[in-house]
Amino acid sequence: MRSQSDTRRSTSALLYDENAETIDAILDQKPLLGYTDLIELDKHEPWYRRIYTRYVVAGWAFFGFLCLYMLRVNLSVAIVAMTAQQHPKNESVEACPSEMNESSSHPAKHGDFQWDSVTQGYVLGSFFYGYILSQFIGGILAERFGAKWVFGGGLLGAGILTLLAPAAAKIHVGLLIAIRIFIGILEGPAFPSTGALWGQWIPPLERSIVPPIAHSGKEVGVIVTTPIAGLLCSSDFLGGWPAAFYVFGKNRSILLQEKTKKNHLKGIITCVWFIFWCFFGYNSPSQHPRCSEKERTYIIACLPKPKKLKTPWKHIWKSLPFWSIAVASTCVQFVYYVLLTSLPIYFARILKFDLQKNGVMFAIPYFFMMIVIIVSGQIADRLRARKTLSTTTVRKLQTIIGGVGSSVFLVAIGYVGCSKVGAMICITSAVAFIGFHSSGCHISHLDIASNYAGTLVGITNTLASIPGFVGPYVVGAITYENQTVHAWKIIFDLSAGIGLFGSLFYCIFFDGNEQEWNRYGVEELIEDE
Repeated sequence: MRSQSDTRRSTSALLYDENAETIDAILDQKPLLGYTDLIELDKHEPWYRRIYTRYVVAGWAFFGFLCLYMLRVNLSVAIVAMTAQQHPKNESVEACPSEMNESSSHPAKHGDFQWDSVTQGYVLGSFFYGYILSQFIGGILAERFGAKWVFGGGLLGAGILTLLAPAAAKIHVGLLIAIRIFIGILEGPAFPSTGALWGQWIPPLERSIVPPIAHSGKEVGVIVTTPIAGLLCSSDFLGGWPAAFYVFGKNRSILLQEKTKKNHLKGIITCVWFIFWCFFGYNSPSQHPRCSEKERTYIIACLPKPKKLKTPWKHIWKSLPFWSIAVASTCVQFVYYVLLTSLPIYFARILKFDLQKNGVMFAIPYFFMMIVIIVSGQIADRLRARKTLSTTTVRKLQTIIGGVGSSVFLVAIGYVGCSKVGAMICITSAVAFIGFHSSGCHISHLDIASNYAGTLVGITNTLASIPGFVGPYVVGAITYENQTVHAWKIIFDLSAGIGLFGSLFYCIFFDGNEQEWNRYGVEELIEDE
């Protein structure tokens, strides 16, 4: 009978097996970019048949997250064009001066909505009032019934509702807030459901690279959406800012007033993705009709199979490693959501970028964040595969690098004043460092309890959604009749402090070993001797 140290693995989903050679082969495998399964696929097969099915599923999840963030961030750029400028008395001399050549070449377009900064904060944060409601139930539903329809159906519904946002805004701001709340409810299960999906598809030593790459679709969504949204808002196409909602929703050209042929080419992104997801997204290898028997056998050999999913609530609530993940995720997301929802306002009101440049500048930091996510994830998996560092050490290292790096550059923003180049370097660096968390605290649920990853992600994302509406409100309150460099310095300093606290808390209390309660109610395929 094996010792307890043999059965408690830091890679949280390895089966006990009487064949020690099989286990060693799994543990010694190389990470993704230099990776082969225990049994290689036939090299004489066409190239598309040699792509592992789990990577195809992850690829379409990537495009799903891209669509998810297209629907989420369009308002962050559009609100600059939707709202009228604050009265000059509200903008201090501390605000940066406009460049005359910029203002003359691209005159600012501002809508007729007289929303002050507090109201704008409520509008930007309203999405998260709904988002927080469905996180927890989304993870449970995905574990019980599978992630395919929970993830795909929610995204499709959010795309349809996005089309209603322009009409709602013109009727009353309260109706727009209600629409955004319902969009948040439908998008809420996305991350918890994919947490359950990875628990069924992704072997332990690929968990620092495959899920983060799939999740990086949200950064690509920001990179793609914000420049296009800025361009649409500064144009007369479909009335300007309403086009930012129509283009990224679902194709229903009957809702649009301009019934030109161009309209039929727009607004189909979410719908097209959902059709492909129906054919390529499946809950597990055993349900996928095109997953090869070799790959299916390999994945099953790596992952434990639950006898029943009776959630060990008492042990979850008492788990300090779990709470370290929850605290870190909440603090990191405060920084992320403040920047995601408010940077376009900072660019427009303080740095005085026009709408087109605003969208482009907003996309740049997230491009570098995506690069950091991919590179840091690959490094993390290589360190674990070569047993250079333990899972616990790798996760803590990634988290502290991300926390300290982003905090330093957030504080630095307050000292560059009106230097647009300096501000962009600091903002880009701060956002890029957040990418390290994708292979740190954000993926740690799979390390401690892969069988309940959907539930754990649901709980932590519920808590981490609170900054989604608190952050914009705080920004609105600080900048109310006070759009100044000093006011935004307070915002960035506050965000830096919160993010650093979460990273330190995680590094003190996290333990990357599999928790014993992860195997409660789990039937082992082979009993220990």
